[in-house]
Amino acid sequence: HVDYQAIVESTIKNIYQLSKLKGGEYAGDVDRLANFRRNGDNLGLPMEVIWAVYAAKHWDAVIQYINDLNSGKTRERLEPLSSRLDDIIVYCILFKCMLAERGEK
Repeated sequence: HVDYQAIVESTIKNIYQLSKLKGGEYAGDVDRLANFRRNGDNLGLPMEVIWAVYAAKHWDAVIQYINDLNSGKTRERLEPLSSRLDDIIVYCILFKCMLAERGEK
């Protein structure tokens, strides 16, 4: 239970930091969904499609890790899996913002 709570607290802290820093880099300070809108507009796609592509790259890394574990393969990774999971959590929060904007509950 102690380890779980420490992971929860650390994750929440990381999520807040990621949201602040990466959000500013990608979307600026006014609209956290700006990059999804901008790229969607450029490609004639809903912002949710852009979200799916961005989020999928992190999920792909997690699946590859699991496949590597299953096959006994070790591989050098650009970033730790825990970081990919934090990114996925941030993407889920961003999608919740998209749902809220569209009036979904």
